[in-house]
Amino acid sequence: MRTTQLLLAITSATTIAAWTHTNEKDFRRAISGHNHALVAFIEPATAPSQALEAEWTAATEKEKKTLISVDCASEASLCREFGVISYPSLRFFDGHGKMTPYRGPRRASSILSYIKRAVRPSVTTLKDEKVKAFQSSDDYVIIAQINPQDAHIKTGFDTLASQYQDRLSFGSLETASATKVSCFNNRDSQQFTLSDLTPIDALPNLVESCLTPVIGEFTRANEMNYLQSGKSLVFYFASSPSDRDAYVDTMRSVAKMYKEYLVFVTVDADEYGDLAAPLGLAPGKFPALSVQNPMYGQAFPYPRQKKITAELVGGFLMDIVQGRVNPWDGTMVAEESESSHDEL
Repeated sequence: MRTTQLLLAITSATTIAAWTHTNEKDFRRAISGHNHALVAFIEPATAPSQALEAEWTAATEKEKKTLISVDCASEASLCREFGVISYPSLRFFDGHGKMTPYRGPRRASSILSYIKRAVRPSVTTLKDEKVKAFQSSDDYVIIAQINPQDAHIKTGFDTLASQYQDRLSFGSLETASATKVSCFNNRDSQQFTLSDLTPIDALPNLVESCLTPVIGEFTRANEMNYLQSGKSLVFYFASSPSDRDAYVDTMRSVAKMYKEYLVFVTVDADEYGDLAAPLGLAPGKFPALSVQNPMYGQAFPYPRQKKITAELVGGFLMDIVQGRVNPWDGTMVAEESESSHDEL
């Protein structure tokens, strides 16, 4: 009986984590007739596609009709037709012939939030009593209080919304006071407010500041931005998205404290595990943390026998600043027995 239950549990878990792809005929039906859909074009053999699978499947449990996937190994000509050259590629089809790349985080919650934004007006007209509720309705929300005399600002705000609707919720209302725009990063509990909107790049800069996470995800696509930031980097490697999310929640206060000098990032150890060794970290031994000073080519691997907590990592950073930790000399230290390690 217990064996049967175990087999059922394994079968159930496999079903939850598996892709359910659509064929070309059903795909074309899904994106036509004023139907909107977010499509994941994937190649099952690639690591990024495999990394997306669990998050995408979790999202489809809540949004079955709108989210579909195409296996480009089986539907190669279809994927070429839509210009898919890397995997996974996520595209939103609005049902009116327009296709827009999805650029947000590949997490179930972010994907579902995007669907809600994509099907409503790019800017939501608000009343005073609705502002507070709208302010907390999404991870990133931008609200413009616009004086009717500043029609040019409204035009610029509407244009900005059409460009960033995939990543933020935009709302606006009229005010008799001076025009101001506020952006709320609810994920990191940060608010950015701008009243001097004279510079032409004022609004785009506000959005970019608001979207910059306290602890970001390091990838091949953004690595040069991080390496050229002029700051030292604190890398955290973990295979599980839930582990990386838990680390962000734990370390957010420390990252805010050191944000003028350090950039904290998480790294998918399955996809970018090769980045660990140059930072003095043992290959395949994750979770793991290391600090890098790109300017001087120095790395400071965090001791594996220590738990990764806000207090201990904060102390480690202070020890580096005060010269009590020497940079890694390029020698990989022999691993201690696993029984002597604290759990991370």
